[in-house]
Amino acid sequence: MNSLNIVSWNVRGLGTGPKRLKVLNHLDDLKADIALLQETHLSLSAGHLMCCSQYPVMYSASFNSKQRGVAVLINKNVTFTHKDTVTDPEGRFVIINISIQNKDYCITSIYGPNADDSSFFHRFFTSLSVHSDSTIIIGGDVNLVLDPELDRLSTAANQRTWQSASILKQYMNDLGLCDAWRSCHPNTKGFTFFSPVHHSHSRLDYLLVSNSLLKEIKSSNIHPIIISDHAPVSVTISREVPTSSGSTWRFNTSLLKDQEFIEFFKKEWETFLEFNNTSEISPCILWETAKAVMRGKIISYSTHKKRKEKADLLELENKIKTLETAYAASAQEHILGDLKNLKLQFNDIINKQTQFQIQRLRLERYENSNKPGKFLANQLKINKEKSTIASIMDKTGNLTHDPVKINNAFKDFYQNLYTPQINPSEQSINSFLNNINLPKLNEDQITNLDSPLSLSELHEALSLMPNSKAPGPDGFPAEFYKEFWEQLAPTFYKTVKFINESQSLPPNMNSANIILLLKPDKDPTSPSSYRPISLINADVKIICKALAQRIEKVTPHIIHLDQTGFIKGRHSDDNVRRLVNIIDFATIKNQEMTILSLDAEKAFDRVNWKFLIAALHKFGFGESFINWIKILYHNPNASVRTNKQTSNRFFLGRGTRQGCPLSPSLFAIFIEPLAAAIRQNESIKGIKTKHSHHKISLYADDILLFLSNIHSVNETATIINEFSSISDYSINWNKSVLLPLNSNAEQGPTIPVKSGNIKYLGIYFSPKISELVQLNYTPLLKNIQDDLTRWTNLPLSLMGKVATVKMKILPKVNYLFSMIPTQPPLKWFKTLDSSISSFLWNNKPARISLKTLKSAKSCGGLELPNFHNYFLANRLQYILKWLKNNPETNSWLDLEQALCGKINLSDLPFISQIVKRQDCFKSTNINATLTAWWEFLKISKSSIQPCKMTPIWNNPDILINKKIIYFPAWQAGGIKQLEHIIIDRRFITPQELQDKHGINNFLEYQQLKSIITKKFKYRDNDLKLPDVVTTLINFTMNKTLSKIYKLLCNLDNNISLPTTKWDADLSISTDESFWSELCLNTFKLTKSPNLQLIHFKTLHRIYYTGQRMFKMGLSNSDICQHCDSNLPDNYMHALWFCTPVQALWQQVCADLSAWLKVSITASPSLCVLGDMSAIDVEGGLGSIIFITLCIAKKTILINWKSKKNINISQHRNLLLDHISLEKMSAQGSSNFERAQSLWSPIASSMT
Repeated sequence: MNSLNIVSWNVRGLGTGPKRLKVLNHLDDLKADIALLQETHLSLSAGHLMCCSQYPVMYSASFNSKQRGVAVLINKNVTFTHKDTVTDPEGRFVIINISIQNKDYCITSIYGPNADDSSFFHRFFTSLSVHSDSTIIIGGDVNLVLDPELDRLSTAANQRTWQSASILKQYMNDLGLCDAWRSCHPNTKGFTFFSPVHHSHSRLDYLLVSNSLLKEIKSSNIHPIIISDHAPVSVTISREVPTSSGSTWRFNTSLLKDQEFIEFFKKEWETFLEFNNTSEISPCILWETAKAVMRGKIISYSTHKKRKEKADLLELENKIKTLETAYAASAQEHILGDLKNLKLQFNDIINKQTQFQIQRLRLERYENSNKPGKFLANQLKINKEKSTIASIMDKTGNLTHDPVKINNAFKDFYQNLYTPQINPSEQSINSFLNNINLPKLNEDQITNLDSPLSLSELHEALSLMPNSKAPGPDGFPAEFYKEFWEQLAPTFYKTVKFINESQSLPPNMNSANIILLLKPDKDPTSPSSYRPISLINADVKIICKALAQRIEKVTPHIIHLDQTGFIKGRHSDDNVRRLVNIIDFATIKNQEMTILSLDAEKAFDRVNWKFLIAALHKFGFGESFINWIKILYHNPNASVRTNKQTSNRFFLGRGTRQGCPLSPSLFAIFIEPLAAAIRQNESIKGIKTKHSHHKISLYADDILLFLSNIHSVNETATIINEFSSISDYSINWNKSVLLPLNSNAEQGPTIPVKSGNIKYLGIYFSPKISELVQLNYTPLLKNIQDDLTRWTNLPLSLMGKVATVKMKILPKVNYLFSMIPTQPPLKWFKTLDSSISSFLWNNKPARISLKTLKSAKSCGGLELPNFHNYFLANRLQYILKWLKNNPETNSWLDLEQALCGKINLSDLPFISQIVKRQDCFKSTNINATLTAWWEFLKISKSSIQPCKMTPIWNNPDILINKKIIYFPAWQAGGIKQLEHIIIDRRFITPQELQDKHGINNFLEYQQLKSIITKKFKYRDNDLKLPDVVTTLINFTMNKTLSKIYKLLCNLDNNISLPTTKWDADLSISTDESFWSELCLNTFKLTKSPNLQLIHFKTLHRIYYTGQRMFKMGLSNSDICQHCDSNLPDNYMHALWFCTPVQALWQQVCADLSAWLKVSITASPSLCVLGDMSAIDVEGGLGSIIFITLCIAKKTILINWKSKKNINISQHRNLLLDHISLEKMSAQGSSNFERAQSLWSPIASSMT
């Protein structure tokens, strides 16, 4: 039996970060499962600020940021299903309907008017009445007392009686509600509010619950009045919920920032080894024992620290409660004084705790806000109910809501899934494998794979493991091993060697916790709809990662090019380009073709280990490496973790664990024999080209088959069934899909498979390539617009929103760009840009154009993605692949060459647009790539007709008697392009031709010379390629996309700042290098996003001055109201000439001169623009000057509407605050001493 603890609390405003933290911390201390808050004073757009890791779900009603506002917070440990929400537009109540443990609850937070307004209660209960069938819980400050005798204590003679109280009691009677606290304390006087003005105590805060809950109420309490002026009220209700089983310990990585803990652990580890590292104890036992002992030591350390922090608070809280009771009974003034003192002490302690948390949050914002990363990603997450599983269908077909039964249902499902369905004989496996040809590893590869794991390899593997990942059952994450590697490595390495020698892992080491992720668009009540992720212990993961590093070096040599999943140097876009080529090929050649998309059932989870080991032998892996695989797959065990429930452990008998670094490579080896069998079966017909026979395409377990007839489909099904009988592999034919191309749909295969559009690697395909845009780009645009609308009201700065577009929008768009050759229509790009602009400027007119924001930072932009350039860059990548023309790395090249006929694929970029008349231009991929190429040449103003790489043979530009030409002997002699026959702007002589190339054919010579001379004016052209074209075609294949994108963006590198206005205002003459340096300094001299944005906006002159407000009709005068100059409040006046602003700049420069021992004279160029060219700065002094000046601008902006309030003290306080963040940020890094030496003297001079 467990309980549900509900707390109601009037928090009297949550507008500040410290107050929110205090409230959340206290709710946690009160162990609130559901918190009902009143007077939140949060606007609708600020509601998300109350969500945190402990209370991730909030339902609220808002009025404005000054008054009212109610909320319901739900603890992460509560498993529930949300049904609906009713919110009051006046911010006085929120009603939610949820189901907990298959029981319906109507839970409400209410804030009653502080006047006798019975109409409010009529309105509220009318909204509530539709949910009267549910169990009702109402919590809140109703601003009245139900029983004046017991609920109020006052010295006033006449106490008013409100009609609203009678109305409320009547509704309580009608709906069967009771006062939870009063039911537990029938005759006790208790109060939730004290009015110091009237010296009165009142019980205004109530928890009203359905009478049916009375028997389940364990307790109800009024807690001390702290933090707010109202007391929290709680009720604890019994409920049939099992306690969390097998709770898992997880190392708190924040301890790694605690130097005291680090020294503590090192000492404890040393002590443990001193007494236990003996020859009698095996390394495995020593290692497992050490982890268990250290876990206990760490828990003890953390518990002691936490108890120490809470002890004083708990003592004070009890004293406060005692004095509140005493004062209510006697009203003695000295008790009131003592009570105030105790509350001050209590607030001092929680203020210190809260300040520490605030500083950590501010540091996180200082370092990570406004840039792509985890911090920003957390801000953008949808406020989902929880990652809980509310109900599941068990193996009997019944739907269960009970957490234990849900956990058992998953345990049964995965225990069955990981139990082999077959036990194939070695003979049957070998029979299958011996009938196919598979490549073998060479001796060097075998030797490298079989050599013992070295300590350096293990360390490298650890360094490659990402942080912030959930640990395995032992609770130790990768960060723990990284911090203490020096201490742990010797013992761990001995353990690894002992495991290899003994051929077994300790049982605990080979355990895993399975957590579940719901697949998109799947039924959440079906166990098969979830993706199992195995959380394995970090020590085993280090071993697996080291082995994975080895095997990944050889898989490209033994796994066929058809497989691109998780093979180095191969990419999923190759599969899609190949698919598009095959559809084009079938259409252009009018060839019958069927594409079959296979749906494999739990492919990774059904891998038969006996078959996997046999496949490793077949590929020629050595015994030592195979033994490691056997060790890792010998009796592994796992438990399933759902809804805080952990199942009993069960043994696994098949499958590769998703979450293990080895799994992708092992699966590729497992599935390759099936692919080889299909490739090598002559009865299966695919698409034949000159050099290849295209039958199958794989991305891990996503398989496409290219089959030219129905007989081939049936033959393939036969091979798959044979493979399944020895490998446990299984195809769900009912979910597999046939995409017929130019074939008779009536002649279906013998297998039960449906026909229609297919979805492959997230891309929807129909038989018509022309439908790709409609099927994919249109839904994506709608999805993006919905996301941008949802994020608009988040508290993100301009730079934060640009980072959001980069992190959340760009990857989605770029994925389609990489996969789909067809360019979306211009309207699509315009709509996308318009939606992004609305997001950036909160649906208001843009102050900086998108074109400017897309510019490089050195040009005054923020590098907002230019989506059209990204599309071009994706297409232009294939120009490089054409030029390299290596079918051994790109299987689609063979198809595109086949579509080109006699024209060489690598020659296409250097043929004029006359190529549009050729059949090859009917190919979607070739068409899109060449169109992008020609656009690149146009925007880069490059001409390559002719150029040294212009092809001679099979070039539609070079015709003799209206026919393309091809002289085989010339080609064999090395003459292919114009550079081979045009030397120093003249045609090669017959003698040179014979001497250099061995060609002596005067007729052909004369024919070629005549047409080349007539076609190309080579005497006026040195045939040199433009620099930008040379740069592009010489890019290596590493990070090609980003290189091409940057090249495209740099084609327009003009400064995007109002430089003319600045030059006029400052009476200076500047060049682009001057502005480029200022722009780069914005991001180079400070890492504070806030200061970067202030300087960025200053350079772009986007702040509204008095003069601008006047011109917009928003002000009655353009004269500065902040000084007596009687001058227009233009940009330079606002930031420089205004008297209080000028005084600030003079003092700031005087401070800098004194601190840095450098003469710094205030000038608008220095102070406003940040131009430090006139100052002799070295080391980090430039950063100090820039930051100090930016903070001065921040001081001016804070007082923008009341500049008379500007003072140097405010600037110094802001600077001190920034210095503390600089030093905190540098802690634990190599920059700490430098930061100390730079900033400490300045901080000392101001304090």
